[in-house]
Amino acid sequence: MRYTQLLKYITPHRRTLLLVVALLLGVTAVNLVNPLLAGKLTQVLLAEPGGTELSIGLILIAWLALLIVRAVLGVGSSYLIGSTGALMSAELRSRVYEHMQVLPLGWFQERKQGDVLALLSHDAGSISHFVTNIVVQLLPQLLTLAFAFLMMLWLDPVIALLAALLLPAYTIVTKLLGRRIRPLSRAWIDSWSGLMAFVNENLGMMPVLKAFARERLESDRFAERNRELLDVSRKQIWLSSLLSPTITLLASAGALLLLWVAIGHMRAGQLQPSELVTLLFYVMLLTSPLSALAGVYGQIMHARGAAERLLDFFGEKPEPLGHGERILENIFGRIEFDNVSFAYPGRLPVLEQFNLVIEAGETLAFTGTSRFL
Repeated sequence: MRYTQLLKYITPHRRTLLLVVALLLGVTAVNLVNPLLAGKLTQVLLAEPGGTELSIGLILIAWLALLIVRAVLGVGSSYLIGSTGALMSAELRSRVYEHMQVLPLGWFQERKQGDVLALLSHDAGSISHFVTNIVVQLLPQLLTLAFAFLMMLWLDPVIALLAALLLPAYTIVTKLLGRRIRPLSRAWIDSWSGLMAFVNENLGMMPVLKAFARERLESDRFAERNRELLDVSRKQIWLSSLLSPTITLLASAGALLLLWVAIGHMRAGQLQPSELVTLLFYVMLLTSPLSALAGVYGQIMHARGAAERLLDFFGEKPEPLGHGERILENIFGRIEFDNVSFAYPGRLPVLEQFNLVIEAGETLAFTGTSRFL
């Protein structure tokens, strides 16, 4: 797969990422035990036949201890995710910058400066965020989904099968909304790079801008480009904001449907009240990974565009470096241009049949017309 080629440009930090996954799995284990404790507490409160011998106080103390453990694991995993993501982003930026140094001049001339800056700032950060905040959390989310479903299947197979039938609806909605996120992500980076190229050019031409009193005109041009970027950003934010709550709403509606069926089973004597409470907790727990996985799909579409740009960038062949050339000393003579033509890639010719003789000791300067003149 082409995207696996990007891994060689990312310092893996495997041990740290494995530690993060282990901490997240610990948090997941605590979350999966909570419904069982809720069921046990209900057994004791209602004095159900065959209930546990544990006291209410002991159950609550055990529950509090688990919550403390989850908080500690959550703090550790959050810190490692943030610090590792920052480190990976910095290292990827260094690799991008190193590769830039060996690319031919024509590569820079064919691109806007904003496109080059986007590789260093936006794309590198997007990939590191995807690895540390999305990829490492996939396994805990999937395990939560699988274990919650198995527990539901054990408690009430009918409700578990109903939950499985609702999953295609979540998948369809996720794909319909996520399909529109990727092109917007590409449009955002194009608008952003164009804005950065405009700013970089104007900062370099500030003396000329002031000399020709173009401050107001350039501010208006910047405002127009900035509005274009804002429009794309709002569309992107709207779809991203719509995706996860929509899935959460569908999952919650499905949970209420399952609860209604479970109450009917309890009234029919097929479920004990404690089992109903445990089942309800697992149904609620099932909605969390569904919502998270919906967000993952959107993040994948967002990171895919950044990955493609980085892969294209690293696929650019470096400029051949000479080795062992003889150093010229005591150069004499003159420089002569005879019918020389030159053009930057994709641009109008700069020189056409140019003739010039520069005698030894002469100093000449070439200046072109400014777009402000």
